[in-house]
Amino acid sequence: MKQETAVGLALQAAVKTLSKKKQTELIAEHIYTKYDVFKRFKPLALGIDQSLVKALSQFDDVLVMRVLSNHCRRPRYIRSLARGGKRFDLHNRPQGEVSEEEKQIAQNHPCMQTMQTPKEEKLSSDQSTS
Repeated sequence: MKQETAVGLALQAAVKTLSKKKQTELIAEHIYTKYDVFKRFKPLALGIDQSLVKALSQFDDVLVMRVLSNHCRRPRYIRSLARGGKRFDLHNRPQGEVSEEEKQIAQNHPCMQTMQTPKEEKLSSDQSTS
């Protein structure tokens, strides 16, 4: 069991006085600053939620999960899943692979369709003018 320091406890108490939205923003900022795998939107290892909750024990577990969920819904993250390849843990070490099924699901995600539509429209207009 980890012993809490007085400063850690004071920080934890101060954070809890903030609104849930502000806490979520604070956690997100912390995660994107501390973990390169998040900053670069690499595919996350399966089970990273438990590692993240454990690593960020000073924050409310529910809010950490909310930040993780928000990250995984971002188009940039979905694009990285659609490309496939390796998954990464919090320390940016390879841990598993994106399965073909996961890759296919990401490729069929609505945000991928809307991102491809302008390119397809441009290609079709270029072909019709030629």
